[in-house]
Amino acid sequence: MRYEVRLAGAGGQGLVLAGIILAEAGLMEGHHVVHSQNYGPEARGGNSVSEIIFSDEPIDYPKALGLDILVALNQRACNENMSCMKDDGMAIVDSTPVKKCLWGKVLRIPLQREAENTFQDSRVINMLSLGVVTPFCSWVTENSVKCAIKQRMPERLAERNLKAYSAGVATGLELLKGTTFHEMEDAIEV
Repeated sequence: MRYEVRLAGAGGQGLVLAGIILAEAGLMEGHHVVHSQNYGPEARGGNSVSEIIFSDEPIDYPKALGLDILVALNQRACNENMSCMKDDGMAIVDSTPVKKCLWGKVLRIPLQREAENTFQDSRVINMLSLGVVTPFCSWVTENSVKCAIKQRMPERLAERNLKAYSAGVATGLELLKGTTFHEMEDAIEV
């Protein structure tokens, strides 16, 4: 079985790091994992994509065949990646910059606003996003992702990022508790 996650947004949002952490968590869980990244030449603001493929057998093709989860942190990321979704795939979008998402299963969450208001740091949007993804991705556990965060980040940054990740997990778990996707769009926009 193969499971594919793509994190897409702008350069500088830490999506490559978030993808590496998710991939390392999958390896800790004993799965076959491939991580790839693609980003523009700009230091900040250009397109950035981080892709993670999980499998219970060796992965012979390292590119996405159909996304199970897409995280889109801006409108461009949403527009450019919808064609890669599996029929039953789920999109998680940052509700402030993403105004239109033509997909059936969409979670609209104000990730950037949460990063700025709760943590006074827009740079933790990657860990908030990773936290929201975790309850929907059975290939990793909260514990393995936290362990990967601690291994990847300097100690001075780990605490703040772990708090943001935990806040994202709490949001993801709340959303997973049986709310329909249309209700989630309305419920999260507060």
